[in-house]
Amino acid sequence: TLGTGAKLILKPTTFKNDEILIAGYHFGGTSLASDEDFTSANLAAEVIGSSGLADFNDIQLDKMLSGKNVRISPYISETAQGINGSSSPKDLETALQLTYLYFTQPRKDADIWQSQITQTKSLLANRSLDPTSVFQDTVAATLSNHNFRRMVPTVERLNGASLDKAYSFYKDRFADANGFTFTIVGSFDVDKIKPLLEKYLGGLPSASREETYKNLGIHIPAGQITKNVYKGIGDKSSVQLIFSGEYEYNDSNNMQVDALNEILNIKLIERLREKEGGVYAPGVRASYVKLPNGRYSIGVYFGCAPANVEKLINATMEEIGKIKQNGPEAVDVQKFVAEETRSTEVQLKENAFWEGHIAASSQNQEDPDAVLHYIHDLNQVTVQSVKDAANKYLSGNNLVKLILLPEKK
Repeated sequence: TLGTGAKLILKPTTFKNDEILIAGYHFGGTSLASDEDFTSANLAAEVIGSSGLADFNDIQLDKMLSGKNVRISPYISETAQGINGSSSPKDLETALQLTYLYFTQPRKDADIWQSQITQTKSLLANRSLDPTSVFQDTVAATLSNHNFRRMVPTVERLNGASLDKAYSFYKDRFADANGFTFTIVGSFDVDKIKPLLEKYLGGLPSASREETYKNLGIHIPAGQITKNVYKGIGDKSSVQLIFSGEYEYNDSNNMQVDALNEILNIKLIERLREKEGGVYAPGVRASYVKLPNGRYSIGVYFGCAPANVEKLINATMEEIGKIKQNGPEAVDVQKFVAEETRSTEVQLKENAFWEGHIAASSQNQEDPDAVLHYIHDLNQVTVQSVKDAANKYLSGNNLVKLILLPEKK
């Protein structure tokens, strides 16, 4: 921990001799912006990240960095703000200088702001004509319970946004290094880089504020909801089935949800694509979060001819029903364990995995070493455990069905 209150987590590796990855975060993010200022705040990091730094515009900054292997960019998410980037070992000092400047001398560029606003408006202008975009907008509205913070901005909101508001929100988010956590992974010697870290990250401004994100309570609504969107004239439909609910986030539950995700994926590809032959690219995507509340969602996605929508939804529910009633086939559990073992062995030798894993462990206050016995723990995934997970997480009590259909003639 530095004198500023910033914390550093360092993991030297020998996976790649020319790569150092840097990630820094502090809780807060756009959750701390008022509704009125949200649109400005939400554009802040992207605009400032494209505007150059200090006295140099974007083009001048690119010229100064030519020939250097370095990339640093700020971000502001709903619950956090921070920086992400990478460099070669010889350009680490440059990466830290850029990080220092994104905290202390962000640049305000009216041209970049205007071009971002104009570009966003032009995308909005034709959005209502594109069936996929209209469907995506309905999905976003439904899954966020119509909270505008998760939806595409309106022209009215863009007109109310300003560079001054965006800039001052950005500056406020990066005004205090106290409570920031930086994860640095890659090819370095800890003792050799310490003086650089102390100089740049230890020299960041510190106001000793105590703050975190605000829980906005935005999540997928409970109950059974069906939304049909009629748009376009093509003979094509999209279907999303989203199961969701409260979740106790821990390694054991996460592993069972991952197993359920993969096994359901195997089953739906076999059934919908190979047996029914009526589907392109079915997929299952499970996600779970600890913060701001423990929540999970498991989504099933596929495209098909409009005439087959009901039949394929029924086939999907039937496959889910089989897992809930009988559990998965043992061979599918073995496939999951074999694939997870292989991919984990690969990931444990990758800087990007470790950077993401250590940063997430820090945010969720988990033991980062637990991953080292993950492969051994896969023996907890059994036919019975996946059956139990299916009954718990795919009960259907909270199920949102979203269907894109062609316009009625």
